[in-house]
Amino acid sequence: MASEYRTARKKIAEALVKQLNLIDGNYPYNTNIFGNAHSGMIFLDQIQEYPKICVVPGDETREYQPNEFKWRFLDLDIRVYVEDQEDPQEVLALLMEDIERVLDNNDVLTYDDTISPHLTTTSLTLLSISTDEGVLTPLGIGEMSITCRY
Repeated sequence: MASEYRTARKKIAEALVKQLNLIDGNYPYNTNIFGNAHSGMIFLDQIQEYPKICVVPGDETREYQPNEFKWRFLDLDIRVYVEDQEDPQEVLALLMEDIERVLDNNDVLTYDDTISPHLTTTSLTLLSISTDEGVLTPLGIGEMSITCRY
């Protein structure tokens, strides 16, 4: 049955979502996301609750090494949506700091523990952070681009 099988791309996105859903507003986090992180794209008009975090797997490349070894590099986009009447850009910045903390703490991320040895990433590298710069107030939208090596 095809629904039982998932690609490494999907498993990595889901494992990262699991870690992001631990952002609960308690130390060391600034924000409580109320378990509102998901893998896959969600469009702005579909969002019912804020904040919302979407982890979207993108392009993938390979780097071939000797002895038939290869590194895989997966681009991930993390889209962040917040709503705040007073300062959505500050709320967004604080949440993105929390996400960066999760990335830093999960460089080696287990994405498949059903086999032995467990399959893990070797690095999650944050490449860029961008925001809507206040254009959509009272909403704030940010994006973080990440490369995952596994």
